[in-house]
Amino acid sequence: MKRILFVYNPRAGRGEIRDSLSYILEELGRTGAELVVHPTTAAQDAMRRVRDYGSSFDMIVCSGGDGTLDEVVTGLMEGHISCPVGYIPAGSTNDYASSLGIPRQMRQAARAIVNGQVFHCDVGRLNQSYFVYVAAFGAFVDVSYSTPQNLKNNLGHLAYILKGMQSLSTIKSVHMQYTSKEASGEGNCLLGMVTNSNSVGGFKGITGSDVTLNDGVFEVTLVMQPQNPLEWPQMLNAMMNGDENRNLITFKTEAVDFHFDERVNWTRDGEFGGEHTDVRIETIPGALPIIVSEPAALEADPNTSDEEYGQG
Repeated sequence: MKRILFVYNPRAGRGEIRDSLSYILEELGRTGAELVVHPTTAAQDAMRRVRDYGSSFDMIVCSGGDGTLDEVVTGLMEGHISCPVGYIPAGSTNDYASSLGIPRQMRQAARAIVNGQVFHCDVGRLNQSYFVYVAAFGAFVDVSYSTPQNLKNNLGHLAYILKGMQSLSTIKSVHMQYTSKEASGEGNCLLGMVTNSNSVGGFKGITGSDVTLNDGVFEVTLVMQPQNPLEWPQMLNAMMNGDENRNLITFKTEAVDFHFDERVNWTRDGEFGGEHTDVRIETIPGALPIIVSEPAALEADPNTSDEEYGQG
């Protein structure tokens, strides 16, 4: 008999998973597999559960925000586990689920897991840690992990915007050097992102219009400090619309190195990613076998399995 580990964060989003839990289990039960259910109780709980016990399961399904998925993927990578992953989004923003076309409604997302197919997504590595869709530093990167959970639950995405507005008065640039095969340089940077997603922080298009999640490269976006305050509006408009601007540096790469004059805070998938002066980011192609409804629409790798997990 196949076994499914279902890990969920009962506090994610507005805690609405509690109302959908029976529907989710009913859908997953259609596979005929033995279900083991684990609600998380603390930070890194999902990571440890998957790392220590994930190898005894045929599939791991998680429900929560992007941070919960990040923990599950980290557990898989650290445990050298490669079983399929199903994702039921339950957070306030859910950037990665949106990029994959995963339904926002929980029961539909669970049904898509039962009937879906495996799509091999790239995974990122930041020094010795892992991330699914974004590693970032600079302005606003602390908003996601410093916003209180009760505020996220009550206000949803608006909570991030309000918290970000509070950070406007503290924006400052950091001097950094970046080096990759495609581009190198240095300067005062307001925001740096290495992404594998169509949206970040709920804002679509900010990472470019030609994002593919399994092409072996990530998108790098560097927002440099304008020399003239009058350049700010044009720069912000270019960011939101994907236009060119001399204060925006964008390129795709398999690996990029950053060096800072001082320790700088990073975020990984909306969670605190540590303080670093030297960072190397590289892609691990096709390392995440995640279940989606239409892998062909995401330009899946030709070696991706076409078999359904479900009733077999």
